[in-house]
Amino acid sequence: MGKPLILVTMGTNDYPFTRLYNYIKNDPLYTSSRCDWFVQTGSCIVEEKPASGVVEKIIPRPDMEDLVRRSSLVISHCGIGSLNLMLQYRKRVIFVPRVARFGEFSDDHQLQIAAEIGNNRMQVVYPDEEFPALVYDQIAAESLLDEPIDITNYELARIINFKLTG
Repeated sequence: MGKPLILVTMGTNDYPFTRLYNYIKNDPLYTSSRCDWFVQTGSCIVEEKPASGVVEKIIPRPDMEDLVRRSSLVISHCGIGSLNLMLQYRKRVIFVPRVARFGEFSDDHQLQIAAEIGNNRMQVVYPDEEFPALVYDQIAAESLLDEPIDITNYELARIINFKLTG
């Protein structure tokens, strides 16, 4: 087995996410070759690349799903699409919600999403909290799922379909 992969996804909107970038670039694993990194930046400018890894602005959805599947840790903005994908692959995730007061988004809907996360494999770092230190041994010990699990709520889908179709 190769080096563990840490995936960072900042989303695809037009707002920079410098706060998240500053968190990761200041972690010792970012400048170490012990882990591979894939950093999807969106509108964020990444001046310092990881010691071992790739930095891309935008990647296609199938490539993102493959990266999620292969990653030992995901560090992500708190978008609902990202949350759903992480649930499907039972990922260990550190979510950092984008907030309006830092110019990271036009509103605070990601804080509302973050407040609903109750999964023990997912940690939320709120705006005034410190980012946790990344621990190589924990990251390297993560087991990976090859296939996603079905997270569909069929009862809710049935109710919505009934309400829409009458």
